[in-house]
Amino acid sequence: MSDSFYAELQVASNFSFLRGASHPEELMVTAAALGLSAVALTDRNSVSGLVKAHLAAKQAGIRLVVGCHVEITDGPDMLVYPTDRAAYGRLMRLLTLGKRRVPKGECAIFSDDLLAPEGVFASGIGQVAVVVPPAHLDEAFEAQLRKLKDRFSGTLYLVANFQYSGQDGPRLKALSELGVPLLAGNDVHAHAQARRPLQDVLSCIREGCTIHEAGYRLHANAERHLNPPEEMARLFADYPDAVANTLRVVQACTFSLDELRYDYPVDPVPEGLTPQDHLIALTWEGAAARYPDGIPDKVRAQLDHELELIGQLSFAPD
Repeated sequence: MSDSFYAELQVASNFSFLRGASHPEELMVTAAALGLSAVALTDRNSVSGLVKAHLAAKQAGIRLVVGCHVEITDGPDMLVYPTDRAAYGRLMRLLTLGKRRVPKGECAIFSDDLLAPEGVFASGIGQVAVVVPPAHLDEAFEAQLRKLKDRFSGTLYLVANFQYSGQDGPRLKALSELGVPLLAGNDVHAHAQARRPLQDVLSCIREGCTIHEAGYRLHANAERHLNPPEEMARLFADYPDAVANTLRVVQACTFSLDELRYDYPVDPVPEGLTPQDHLIALTWEGAAARYPDGIPDKVRAQLDHELELIGQLSFAPD
């Protein structure tokens, strides 16, 4: 991690279909060049871009935080950051559940899914959760936020963006009074401002309209790009903790895609034997049946080699 004081943790790539206007590689390289401490990829209901982002972040020398923007059908959206491998697994199960309910390309996740016994937030640990407030704050949202605060015992934040609408001051003040720590973010949809025309085209395709008909369906401005830390500090000068909280999230989220590997299922084995021992016994039993007049030396050598390799790679679970 660099010595920077800000990490951008709300970033959509082109894997947020017809929303993000930059590739994960462009976002990682630009984040490193701007001097960000770290960057998260939070595509909508998807982690498809994470592998590309992971490789690009390594090459660019910037820390990648694994995340996802989870759209909630009956409540406010959430940015979810797994802190360990187990939490990442729960997030994958949640996304799978949401996608299996509806036709391909869609996702339906409900508030109760988050806090179900097997849900992504069930244990109250392992996830950093960030609530995405709606454009217009109302009593319904405040009630939903209170419910989430009461039931979720993990780390909870409320993301704050500048909308450049002339009402940012009152809006940030209202958000700060809801009893949940603020997390600064820029709702990034592109690595640079120059992608605004492409962003508008994507929005029109998504909404099925022409650029002349799009109106408020387009982003209100061209500010949804990566900013340097100094600019985010200037914007949130009245709420410095919102900037500092981005580093707290980075420090909590130690999970990396480097930790992922396939775990073979554990089959029952005779008492007193490990799976590797049982595999070896079955292998030689099968070889003896295949070669009743004696196992050829070449076959025996090959089996010895492959069984040793299986043991070294732990393909037979411990």
